[in-house]
Amino acid sequence: MNAPLLTTPRVEPFFFDAEPGTRFSLYHAPNPQVAPRGSILYVHPFAGELSRTRRMAALQSRAFADLGYAVLQIDLFGCGDSCGEFNAGRWRIWHDDLALAASWLADRGSGSLTLWGLRLGGLLALDAAARLDARRVLLWQPYMSGRACINQFLRLSEQLRDPAPGAPRSTAALRAQLAVHGAIEVGGFEVAVPLVKAIDACDAAHLAPPRCAVHWFAYGGPAPMKVAASAAALGERWGPAGAALHFHPLEGSPQWSGHGELDLPDLRAATSSLFSGDPA
Repeated sequence: MNAPLLTTPRVEPFFFDAEPGTRFSLYHAPNPQVAPRGSILYVHPFAGELSRTRRMAALQSRAFADLGYAVLQIDLFGCGDSCGEFNAGRWRIWHDDLALAASWLADRGSGSLTLWGLRLGGLLALDAAARLDARRVLLWQPYMSGRACINQFLRLSEQLRDPAPGAPRSTAALRAQLAVHGAIEVGGFEVAVPLVKAIDACDAAHLAPPRCAVHWFAYGGPAPMKVAASAAALGERWGPAGAALHFHPLEGSPQWSGHGELDLPDLRAATSSLFSGDPA
């Protein structure tokens, strides 16, 4: 494992030795001039949303580090600058990657762990929270249903935007094509059946409730009442198991999919404001 040598600046790139291959990571060392606050492990979004939001996640990571948190960003297997092709990505391997990263933070005495997930990364963080003994989960506009994520991914298909004669014209047709061929490419990202099945099967409503505080930041547009109602229902379901869900609504409706960088300063500011205290 090629751990970083902490120098100035306090952001260090390195690679984990993992199975299989290596994982690219960025470690943001906590501000030495403030009291340590614990560690934060970032769980990135799916496919093209990773590259669109990379800068935004890095800015928030630096803000967390300034507050005294040790922050680790890891590119999961087959994603970003880590080894492996995207179509080789598997939910189980991504869980192993998070366990490796959490162990690395724990070995450095970084304190209690917060899992911070964006979009599908939020659902993966929730799925991993109990086994990683997270003290807190931070969700940025999470998919609470893996099937909804895959359907949205398939809607980006060029075949749906400008279908050629005889090409599939619906997500159902694309799913049928996936089942026949074992894989399908959308926007330069090829996904295979095993990963799609695992993501489809993951639903926050059916996960073991995380035994910790969960802070859910979400833009409600175009249906803010629906998002708030979903959060309230999930909070009621989780409450008896010891999970405290805190919903933080934001105004607007960002376009998560598309081209170019996406930065949401209001989301970053609201998150930093919360974490500048000691969120339960």
